[in-house]
Amino acid sequence: MRLLLFRQKNFRNLAFAAFEPPAGLFALVGGNAQGKTSLLLGLHLVLGGEVRTALADLVRFGEREAWLYAEVETELGRYRVEQRLSPEGREVLLNERSVGLRGLHELPGSVLVLPEDVEVVLGAKEERRSFLDRLIGRFSRRYAALLSAYERALRQRNALLKAGGNGLGVWDRELARYGEEIKALRRRFLQRFHPLFQSIHRTLAPGEVGLRLEETAPGDLLEALEARRQEELERGQTLVGPHRDDLVFLLGGRPAHRFASRGEAKALALALRLAEHRLLTEHHGEAPLLLVDEWSEELDEARRQAVLAYARGLPQAALAGLLAPEGVPVCWVEGGVVECPGA
Repeated sequence: MRLLLFRQKNFRNLAFAAFEPPAGLFALVGGNAQGKTSLLLGLHLVLGGEVRTALADLVRFGEREAWLYAEVETELGRYRVEQRLSPEGREVLLNERSVGLRGLHELPGSVLVLPEDVEVVLGAKEERRSFLDRLIGRFSRRYAALLSAYERALRQRNALLKAGGNGLGVWDRELARYGEEIKALRRRFLQRFHPLFQSIHRTLAPGEVGLRLEETAPGDLLEALEARRQEELERGQTLVGPHRDDLVFLLGGRPAHRFASRGEAKALALALRLAEHRLLTEHHGEAPLLLVDEWSEELDEARRQAVLAYARGLPQAALAGLLAPEGVPVCWVEGGVVECPGA
């Protein structure tokens, strides 16, 4: 897939009307707070991605809403995507037709690599679990629907636990029904994802690497809920299930969030995103747009060259930073304006 045109209005600190990115690999170069990250976020969002930042914080201060527009070319033809962002949510149009955000998942979309991705490795288990849920959701409508149903059942069950527990049996069965399918889909997905992750990590760093899904109820979830009933009543919350499970990264068989250095965690996080990119490529039959912020930060020369080698083989990729890789076309970003000489 290739992005042909990007337009915006009132998105963060961006100050241009239109951006036509080069084909192939290009660099976005500029000083701090000049708009590089804002541009990557805008590109990722308009192509159907999600970011941690609240939508209200993506709109320029003093404005009511932001507008994003993109034209992309895929092997199936050209598409026009339009979004309006406001504190109330995202309004999405695909070829002038209103769709939900998941309607954009028919496109290869983009993969955004940010410095804070290292928190998926080193941070709390909620970070890793959220990453896994968002990633599987890009491939499976069923999974996204199951998560929503599970979360509704979880809220009802927690409310009953706080109220004394009358009628818990019904919600035990409801939670277990959705939870068992979520666990099965996670296991199946990781069987496919794990080899890609290992392969890419080998190009970035030596050493044994792995992924392990640690489940609070590795056996039957309904039995686990019944076994912890008294403790849950005392604490007023559900203590077992997919909402408390953890995706653990392993280096040499040891949990990375406890033993990895910052550099090792950076390589793991980068391998995670590039494996996501490769899996989406396999899924769609063509590569998503790759967007890498602060591409050389905390990477030694060997790892920088590995990232460059991967990006050079793609139809289109953007590496943002203070400096451009040698021999790569440059788009300069200053004061929210983007200029691509010779493009």
